[in-house]
Amino acid sequence: MFNESEYYDESFGELRFEEEKLEGVRFYDCVFTDCHFAGTAFRDCKFSGCSFVRCDLNGVRIADTAFAQASFTGSRLVGVNWTEADWPRIAVPGLLTFEGCTLNHATFIGLELPQCVFNGCLAKDVDFREANLAQSDMRDTDFSESLFGDTDLRGADFSDAVNYQIDPGANRLSQAIFSLPEALSLLHNMDIRLNED
Repeated sequence: MFNESEYYDESFGELRFEEEKLEGVRFYDCVFTDCHFAGTAFRDCKFSGCSFVRCDLNGVRIADTAFAQASFTGSRLVGVNWTEADWPRIAVPGLLTFEGCTLNHATFIGLELPQCVFNGCLAKDVDFREANLAQSDMRDTDFSESLFGDTDLRGADFSDAVNYQIDPGANRLSQAIFSLPEALSLLHNMDIRLNED
């Protein structure tokens, strides 16, 4: 299906490329719409400036694959281990954008992802420990059972986000934005009681 080693400004619609292998292919400013890649193994690929709209990427493997300013809208990315990808040695802002996506059971442990977007997503049981998510957009996302520990969340915006369990003593939170009443969960680890009178 992908016979070239590089693709520029291409649009791909309704592709079915599930449980396949793709190695060494570069995509620049390409748009994937309603495509099915579930279970596919991408190895040593690159997605730069690419957009995925309503795509099924559940369980994809992304060994040594690079993402730069890649956006995902209304897509499913359940069980993706993002730590397997090829990331820059220095922190580059805004490498990933997720809007209205399902990211359950994903792993972002230790990644440098400042100014990324996780907006309006379902992010259940996602591991964000030791990640740099400074100034990221985390608005309106459900973080049920997700893990935050030694996570850099300075300046991150959690407005209207729900079900997060973030220990202020174990994460960096200065200038982060939270909405009431959900922000009261930040007091959970402080062993204090609130008087509502």
